[in-house]
Amino acid sequence: MGTLKARTTSGGQQMAVSTGSVVRRLTPTECERLQGFPDGWTDGQADSNRYKQMGNAVAVPVVQWIINRMVTQINE
Repeated sequence: MGTLKARTTSGGQQMAVSTGSVVRRLTPTECERLQGFPDGWTDGQADSNRYKQMGNAVAVPVVQWIINRMVTQINE
């Protein structure tokens, strides 16, 4: 599954998924899952804000991995 950035007519960008010759937009929940946040983490907001927050977020699993590696190195 390849991810794409699609330009909107207003000049913004949206994340999309390519499935064969069909392209669909990722849902806010899918974006939350990709970043390692629980489902509904950004509920109660406009989708545009949810997409922006997930785009600006740091992936939680990556941060956890880095911290675990640092702790391992300190304890050796």
